[in-house]
Amino acid sequence: MKKARVPLIGLLIFLSSPAFAEVADKEPTILQLWMVPGIITAVAFIAGVKRPSFALFLFPIALFCAWGQVDELQDPFVGPAIRAELGDTYFTHGYLSAAVGIVGPLIAWAVLGFYRVKAKR
Repeated sequence: MKKARVPLIGLLIFLSSPAFAEVADKEPTILQLWMVPGIITAVAFIAGVKRPSFALFLFPIALFCAWGQVDELQDPFVGPAIRAELGDTYFTHGYLSAAVGIVGPLIAWAVLGFYRVKAKR
């Protein structure tokens, strides 16, 4: 009877190992994916009110955040696991939110610069 317990204990230890841990519980939710570019863009607009070029100070931060998200999706080991667990929709949201995060400070700079030039006329 003791021989039957050893494979069962080995199976329980094998199944609970980190190699078989889920990936989805370590990933940000879709809402969190969109909160980062939203916050970066809002802060860029707030900073750009004083001087439109201040909005560009957030551009390196936006690039860093977008790179972190896209790098994780492009990883040869983590990427397929994310796609298997969360689906293609998560990838679409991940890439779009990264693009919006990069473009957000640029839009803030352009819009606020346009209104500043228009106000001087």
